[in-house]
Amino acid sequence: MMPDLPDIHQNVCLLHEPIVGAFGLPADTPFVSIKGDPSLRETVPLRPRQQSRLDQIAGEVLQTCAAVLRDTGVYAIYIGFNSSEVRTESIFNPFAYEVHDAEDLVKPGYTARHFVSVPYEEKVRTIAWVRAMIQTGPLRRYLPAHWLKLMDQERWAPLAADRIGEIVHSFNILRSIEGYYLRNAAISLSEGIVRASYNCDGTYIVRADYFPEFVRINTP
Repeated sequence: MMPDLPDIHQNVCLLHEPIVGAFGLPADTPFVSIKGDPSLRETVPLRPRQQSRLDQIAGEVLQTCAAVLRDTGVYAIYIGFNSSEVRTESIFNPFAYEVHDAEDLVKPGYTARHFVSVPYEEKVRTIAWVRAMIQTGPLRRYLPAHWLKLMDQERWAPLAADRIGEIVHSFNILRSIEGYYLRNAAISLSEGIVRASYNCDGTYIVRADYFPEFVRINTP
């Protein structure tokens, strides 16, 4: 039987039209780059770099962020190097995000008060369970055929816990680049991607498991 060409076309569009779509980066795309306002790149020399509050304690903050991603219910984290903002999303409150000051994050007892400890394996099982619940639950009847086909074919693979530290350490490398350096970064375990934005107009969205290699290739 010949395949339904309109459905195939819609599947291709669903996977490839967005920069990052409902099903993440396309399988054959390890990263994408986004160019923004060119005036940002042109004015970089006129905007000398200033040390942020986060920069002064970057090692401690990044180590804490890695531990929060690995050892608590947090499945996504955003680190704003310029604003000293750390934004988190947790399986214990999946429809909201929290915003923390980087200086507060490393104070004694702060993470124990604000983040619920849970084994990493239990967290990724919960993410997989919620994804499956959407696929098979009552919301399924609202999905068009091309969504259903892709959802039923999808095989989500969580990031290995031992990769988290290496990814977060890579942020420090990108932040230390002279001239064009990291402004903010985010990791999503549920999507398996890292987003890195620079002080110019550049943003990169990279598969999380490829990110350390991406940094090695693209830094001096």
